[in-house]
Amino acid sequence: MKRVKNPRLWIGLRPIKAQLETAKFMFFHGTQFDDHEVFELDQADKIVRHPKFDRNKRTVMYFHGYIESPEVESVHVIVDAYQKRNDHNLIILDWTQLADGNYLLEAVPNCRKLGHKLGSVILAMVDAGLDVDKLHLVGHSLGAQLAGYAGRTVLSKSDKKIKLKRISALDPAFPPFYPGVFVTHLSEKDAHFVDVIHTDAWLYGAPVSTGTADFWPNNGKTLQPGCPKRNYKPLTDNVVPFKLDSPEAHACRYAYLCSHRRSWWFWAESVAERPTASFHSVRCKSWGDFKEGKVDRSAQIAHMGIDCSADAKGDYYLQTNGNPPYSRGVAGAKYE
Repeated sequence: MKRVKNPRLWIGLRPIKAQLETAKFMFFHGTQFDDHEVFELDQADKIVRHPKFDRNKRTVMYFHGYIESPEVESVHVIVDAYQKRNDHNLIILDWTQLADGNYLLEAVPNCRKLGHKLGSVILAMVDAGLDVDKLHLVGHSLGAQLAGYAGRTVLSKSDKKIKLKRISALDPAFPPFYPGVFVTHLSEKDAHFVDVIHTDAWLYGAPVSTGTADFWPNNGKTLQPGCPKRNYKPLTDNVVPFKLDSPEAHACRYAYLCSHRRSWWFWAESVAERPTASFHSVRCKSWGDFKEGKVDRSAQIAHMGIDCSADAKGDYYLQTNGNPPYSRGVAGAKYE
């Protein structure tokens, strides 16, 4: 079969010279995906003044990952989950053009620049009346690193007077953030509470603990239960041996990214299943200790996902199902 150059996984299809102005906020205020309005980032303060913005509710901003857009499955699943929960103001960041192109030379630098911009935008929204203590940033992959940049910028530009309440990172992007010689990775310093869900460590996801509380479902690595087995190798321009828009190419990408994607599936389930507590997790030093039942008895059960307590600290382990519902409840906190 003819191999296709430049699959849109790491290196992008083409050079993208996108401007920060192409990024926009989508404010959702109904029960359907189409129930939203689009705002320029410099007009984000209008969201806070929107008649359907409820200042009594918490506000969540979701940042999608590399080569994604609001049309991809992950965004639709996340939106649907929050609409079912119906207790948040929901804002989706559309940074499609900035998250495209060459990963290392364009998307990652764009992430850093946009993060600085978003920090200023968030501060403007706070000035307009947004309660920063009710603001929650959630990001997947490169979007998780973007959330870290935004949190850092809020802190620095407010002279350390304002700090985000919470950032949730869904399998934050690995290269080139760890060890991060030229870029800075998400850390527990970026918000009062930073929780991280690892599902593809050492491949596309962060290989080390990087938050206040780090969750390692099924050891946090490939393969997550239910994901198809493949001959995994570093992504190159020869990874997808099919036409880019063919069903075979989509299936190939799904196989390679299945574990990485599982993080947002876990998150969406935790959001939509309100008020049921899910994804029971226990604090351990390692996956090996979890398997042997060597649990830190001084720590309470933590719930991976939206209902995670801000008191959680350290590394937590659990098992999940290979298909929805992914949570095993209490049973997931004990190795089988």
